[in-house]
Amino acid sequence: MALLLKEKDVASILNFKDSYRALREAFEKLGGKNAVNSKRVRTSFLGTTLTYQAGGIDNYVGFKTYIKGNFISMLFSSEGELLAIVESDRMGQIRTSALSVLASDVIKGNYSSVGIIGLGKQGLAQVECFFSIKGISPTVFTRSQERLSKSLEFLRSRGIGVNTSTSIKDLIKSSEVVVSITSAKDPFIKLDYINKPLHLNLMGSNIPERVEAYPEVIKASETIAVEDVEQALEEAGDLVLANKMNMLDVSKVIGFSSILVGKVKINKEGITIFKSTGIGLEDVAVLKVIYEKAVKMGLGKEVEVVGKWFPELGNK
Repeated sequence: MALLLKEKDVASILNFKDSYRALREAFEKLGGKNAVNSKRVRTSFLGTTLTYQAGGIDNYVGFKTYIKGNFISMLFSSEGELLAIVESDRMGQIRTSALSVLASDVIKGNYSSVGIIGLGKQGLAQVECFFSIKGISPTVFTRSQERLSKSLEFLRSRGIGVNTSTSIKDLIKSSEVVVSITSAKDPFIKLDYINKPLHLNLMGSNIPERVEAYPEVIKASETIAVEDVEQALEEAGDLVLANKMNMLDVSKVIGFSSILVGKVKINKEGITIFKSTGIGLEDVAVLKVIYEKAVKMGLGKEVEVVGKWFPELGNK
């Protein structure tokens, strides 16, 4: 029997610290070739796109798929048994924000100030996560005053205080770590906004048509860490644009797992970038946590989903 886990189940099971630990373990195992990630696949038709990303860790394999803001994941045992079907919108928010904190910890190291650009669902999760794991109240920026007011009310209801900035430039200049998580199609992070060592998490773009940082920022960076080098060079709009303008040194693009396990040493004194596009291994690592905790807590609804016709006949 498989577990069907709804969004409310995921919200009650999964927390930021669990996700952080799961992601660290996943990238450690990826660096040691004890986990696997498959490059994302997109199928576009009639103006919509179905996206599929998969990975495997320990005795689990699985995938997440999404279309028009609907996120569904499936987790299997290595023997092929379907273990869980999981609604995965909140999972993605928690996973992505925990990844942002992990990247900041591994690449930047010590820091006490964080700026977050963008206050959609993902941006709010970033605020929650930095507050939960690091005890940091970030400085935030959004262009919409209405969204800012609603976001501040939401965060106050959870006991989270933030500072607000009236411009992206001021936010960057006052932060050691900056997270950009927007759906912008045109770059807005300029090199002249940066006048000190800075770590930048570019979390918003995973298609070539979306860009957050100008190519000059990419060119000036010491290191560009990514989850999957091949996927990032194809999908990360910031890198695609910089490459088209001959402003990307591909030798600076390094797998995050190599940095985490110590295979690659980086210079932290200049501009460092973590350019995330999201990978299936991250989802499977967090799905593992959700499934194992759901079993212990007795959450979810058991459903029989086999995927075989006449299973009593076996393989005959």
